[in-house]
Amino acid sequence: MKELFRRKYLISMFYLAVVAVGIMVWQRIPVEMSPGVQMPSITVSYQWSRTSPEVVEQEITRRVEQQVRRLRDVERVTSVSNEGRSFVTVYFHKHAPVEFRSVELQEYLRVLEESLPPSVQPGRVSHRVPEELQEMQTFLIYSINSGEREPNELLEFTRRNIKLPMLGIRGVAGVELEGVRDPALLVDFDVPAAERLGISTTDVMRQVNERLSWRSAGYREHAGMRYSLMVPPMFEGTSDITAMPVRLPDSERQISLGDIARVTVGDYPERTARRINGNPALTIRFERETGVDALDLAETVMARMDEIEAAFPSDIHLQIERDATEDLREELAALERQAMFSLLAVFLVLLLFIRKVRAPLVILGSILFSLLLSVIMLHILGYTINVITLAGLTIALGMIIDNAVVVFEHINPRLPLARQARIEHVRRHLPHVLVPVIGSTLTTVGIFVPLLFAMEEVRMFLMPLGMALTLTLLASVLISLTWIPYALIWLVRMPGAQSPSPRTLWSKLASRLRFSFRSQDPSPRKKRVGRTRILLGFFTWRHRLRWLIYPAMVLLIGVPLYLIPEPERGDDEDEPGRLYEWSQLYFDNEEVINRYLGGIGYRFHRGVRFGEGWAGWPEYDHVIVTVQPPVGTPFEEIDKIIRQFEALTGSFEHAVTYYESQVNEQGAFGRLEIHFKEEYLDRPDPFRLFGQASYLAARTGNTRISVRGFGESFGTGFGGGRMQHRITLTGYSYDQLEASAEELRRRLMRHRRVEDVDINQSERFWRGDLYQYVLRPDDDRMTRRGLDRPAVLNAVQLDINREHSPYGRIEFGGTQMYLIARNLRDREYVEDFLHAPRLTGSTVFTLADIGELTQERTLPQIRREDQMYTRVVAFDFLGPHRLAQSVAEEVVGTFPVPPGMSVTTGHQGWFGEDEDRSLLLIFLMAMLSVWMIISALLERWRDPLIILLAIPLGGIGIMAGSLFHELPFDRSAMAGALLVMGVVVNNAILLMHGKQKMRLLGVHGIRSWFNVYREKIRPVLITSCTTLAGLLPLMLLEGDGFWQTLAIVVGWGLGTSTVFLILLMGIWERRK
Repeated sequence: MKELFRRKYLISMFYLAVVAVGIMVWQRIPVEMSPGVQMPSITVSYQWSRTSPEVVEQEITRRVEQQVRRLRDVERVTSVSNEGRSFVTVYFHKHAPVEFRSVELQEYLRVLEESLPPSVQPGRVSHRVPEELQEMQTFLIYSINSGEREPNELLEFTRRNIKLPMLGIRGVAGVELEGVRDPALLVDFDVPAAERLGISTTDVMRQVNERLSWRSAGYREHAGMRYSLMVPPMFEGTSDITAMPVRLPDSERQISLGDIARVTVGDYPERTARRINGNPALTIRFERETGVDALDLAETVMARMDEIEAAFPSDIHLQIERDATEDLREELAALERQAMFSLLAVFLVLLLFIRKVRAPLVILGSILFSLLLSVIMLHILGYTINVITLAGLTIALGMIIDNAVVVFEHINPRLPLARQARIEHVRRHLPHVLVPVIGSTLTTVGIFVPLLFAMEEVRMFLMPLGMALTLTLLASVLISLTWIPYALIWLVRMPGAQSPSPRTLWSKLASRLRFSFRSQDPSPRKKRVGRTRILLGFFTWRHRLRWLIYPAMVLLIGVPLYLIPEPERGDDEDEPGRLYEWSQLYFDNEEVINRYLGGIGYRFHRGVRFGEGWAGWPEYDHVIVTVQPPVGTPFEEIDKIIRQFEALTGSFEHAVTYYESQVNEQGAFGRLEIHFKEEYLDRPDPFRLFGQASYLAARTGNTRISVRGFGESFGTGFGGGRMQHRITLTGYSYDQLEASAEELRRRLMRHRRVEDVDINQSERFWRGDLYQYVLRPDDDRMTRRGLDRPAVLNAVQLDINREHSPYGRIEFGGTQMYLIARNLRDREYVEDFLHAPRLTGSTVFTLADIGELTQERTLPQIRREDQMYTRVVAFDFLGPHRLAQSVAEEVVGTFPVPPGMSVTTGHQGWFGEDEDRSLLLIFLMAMLSVWMIISALLERWRDPLIILLAIPLGGIGIMAGSLFHELPFDRSAMAGALLVMGVVVNNAILLMHGKQKMRLLGVHGIRSWFNVYREKIRPVLITSCTTLAGLLPLMLLEGDGFWQTLAIVVGWGLGTSTVFLILLMGIWERRK
C-alpha cells in the first residue's frame, strides 16, 4: 500500500484513463426506454375470427404444442386459448440458443399451417415481452393518406415503398401496417333462394375456388424435355364470376350465379381497429429491436422516411403521429436536472459539515469517477442505459459518496505536513476503515444476490437495477480507497511550496481552484466542552426514559391484532370453528382497538394498495376510457361508441398530445387512451374532458364503460364483484376436468352458506360472460333421414358464420385477396334457425328434427401448462373467509380425485401466487445474506443481530412514506424496500464497529457508547444527510414514476432508521 501511493503518476494515469474511456463509452452505450426484455422464451400466436375457445384449443393450440415438443432445450410450455386467439409460450433453458430454436419452430409451423383451417391467419413467432413493457416496444408511428387512391391501392403502395425498404434498417424489428383492411372477393348468397332451388352454397363456392386457381392438366414431353401443362384461372373480373353457370340438382337446367348471389370486391371484414388521433388513414408502426439505441435509431428512421417521402406522388401525404423517443429525451433531461440538483444538495451538505470549499469538490470527484467506472462496466457486461439502470445510477448518487466521507473523516484529522509522513499516516489509518467501507458496500450489494434465484419476470425487472447499483458501489469502494488518500497526499499544499512570485489576479484564481486540504484545526476547548455536555445530557435523559421509549416504539409500530382472522360463528356444533368468549370483546370493538393499538402497521395495511405493476401507477397525465359491451356485440356498435369519445376528445385537440383507440370485436372490447400536453396539466381543460367523458359514459346504455384519470375513476354497468373463494383443478383431460368441476359444484351447493358456484371462472382477470351454442345431433334420427354430420354442417354453414372464409387467399385481378362467402340475412332468431327447412340433396330437414340446440356458458380462457389444463371453481360464501376456506378444504378432502388430477384451494396473492413466493424468498435470503456478510466482517454473531434491528426501523419509514405520498406498493416500491434493507444497516455497522473497538480497549457500558457516538456521530450524520440530499430532488421533482417511487421509499426508510438508530443504539446498556 505504501509503494502504491508513492506512485503518483500511476494513480493519475488510471483516473485519466477512467475519464477518457468513460466519456467514450457514455457516447456509445445504447439508450432505450425499457431494459433488455428478450427472455429465454418465445410466443406463438394465431387468430381465428369468431371461434370459441374450446374450438381454438382443439384445432390450433394442441397441434401447435405438439410441434413445440419437437424442439430441444424446452423447459416448459404454457398456452392460453381465447375467443378467436391462441397463444403458446415456450420457455427454454437459460443458455439455450433461442434464435435457432425460433427458426426451427417456424419451419415446423409452416408445415402445420397447411393442415389448419384456411380461415386461420398465419401464425406469428415473437420473443415474449412482459405486458408491462409491451407499449415501450413501439417507438415511432406514422400515418399515410391519399385523397385520390383507393385504400387497397394505398396499402399496396405502402408495402412496396415503405415497409420493404424500412425493414432493411438495422435495429428495426418490424413494420406493422394498420387501418386499411386486406382486399376480399365477397360472394353474398341469398340463402333462402338457393335452398328453394336445392343448390348447395358449399358446392358453388368450391367451383368458384377451383376456377380461380391455377390447375395442373398433366405434362407433355418434347425433344427430351418434360413440360407441365397448367390451366390458368377462368375469371378475370367479377362479371365473369356472376355469369358462372350453376346446374340445378336433378335437372339439365342451369342458372347463373348472379341469380342467387352478388359478387363484389371489398374489404376483409373488420374485427379489430387501431387509430391514432382518430385518423382512419393507414398507420405505420415501427418496432425496435432490444438493445438498439432508441435515439439514434429514431433519427435514422425519420431521416430515411423523409427521403422516401420526397419521392412520393403529390397526392400522398405522410405525417408522424407519435415519437416515443420524445419521452426518453424528456426523461434524460429530467434526469440531468435532478442529478445537478442532487450534486448541489450533496455539495451544500458537505460544505455545512466540513466548512471548506475545496474538500467537498474533491469528495464530489469520487462521484464522477465512480459513475464513469460503473458505466464502463455496464457497457462491458452488455447492459444499456434505460429506465431501470438510470434509476440505479441516480439512486446511487447519494450512496457512493458515503465511502469517500468515511475514508476522509478517518484520515484527514491529524494529517501530517510532510509528504512522506502523510504516506505513512495513510498506511497506518487506512486499514481501520476497511471493515465499515467494505461491510456497508457488501451489505447493499448482497441484497441483490437472491435475485439470481427469483422468477424470470422479477429477475428481469430488478436485476438491471441491482447490477447498476452493485457496479457503482463496488466502483466507489475502489475510488474512495485510492482517490481520497491520493488527494490528501499529493493535492494538499505543503508548507513552503507556494510560489514567491507576486500574487496576481490569475495566481489568486488559481490558488482558489487548486485542490488542497489542510488538517482541521482543533476546535476551541469551549466548543468541545459544549458538545460533550450536550452528548452527556442526551445519554442521561435517554437512559432515564428508556422504559418509556420501549412502549412508545411498540405503539408506533403497532400490535398486529388486525392480522388475526375472526373466529367463525357456527350455526351448530358440527360446523368448523367456534367463537370463543375471550375474543368477543376484541371483535366487537375491532375498529376502535386497532385505531389506538394498530399503530402505523394497521394504517399501512388498510390504506395502501398492493400488487400493481409498472403500469399500475395512477393516471395523472392521461385519461383512459374502457368500453365493454356484451359479448357478441358487432364491431360497428363498439366502434360507434369509441368514435363518440374520439369526437369529444377532438374538441380538446389544443390540450392533447395524442389519443389512441383500440376496438376488438372478439373480446367485445374498446379502449381510448388520451395523453395531454404537460403545460395543460395544471389547467382546467383536461379535467373538463374527464368530466364530459364521464357524463357521456353515464348516458351510454347497455354497456360497461369506465373513465380513469387524474387519480379518479368513474364506471357504469360494472355491477357485482369477483368471487373470492376458489378451488383450482389441474389435469390432462379437459372433459374429465369439466366433469370433476360439475361434481365439485354439486358438493359445494349442499352447504347452506354456499351460493353462486361458477365452474367457468377464469384464472386471471378476464371477461366471464362468454356463451356458446352447442348443437347435439341425434345420430339415429339423422340415419333415418339419410343424413350425416358433414352434410348437416354444410347446410347450416352460412347461418353459423355469415362471413365464411374456409378458402384462404386467392389471386384475382393481379392481387392477393381473401375469398369469402356471406349470408345476406343480417340476423336470425334461434327459433327460425331451428325450424327453417333445409335441403341437402333430395332430403328436406330442420335442425329441430335431428337434434337439439342449447346455449351454454363456456370458459373465456383455456389455460394449459405442460399439457395440463387448469380450471377454477369459484363460489360466494355467506360467512367469514376462514369458514369458507374450511368448507372448501372439507369438500376437497372428501372429493375422489381421479388419477393424474390435482385439486387445491386458495387464491392469488398480491402479484400472483408464484411471484409472492418468489418475493418472500428474495427478502428472506436478502436478510440472511446481510447477516452472513456482517458476521464475517465483525467475527461475531450477536452484534450482527443487533445491526439487523435497523431493518424494521427502516420499515417504519417505508410505511410512513407510502402513506404520506399515497403510493401504490408496486414492484418499484418492492425494489426500494429491498434496497432499504442494505442501506439502513450501514450506519449500524459504523456504530457497532466503533463499539467493537471500545470493547477491545476494555471500555464497556454507557461509557463505551458515549465514546462511539463522539467519534462516529459525525460520519453517520454526513453519510445519511448526503444520501438523503441526493435523493431529495428525485422525491420532489417530477420524473419517471419508477425511480420517484424508489427514491421516496429509500429516502423515508433511511431517514427514519437514522433517527431511531441514534435514539436507540446502546439504550439497553447498563451503567459501568
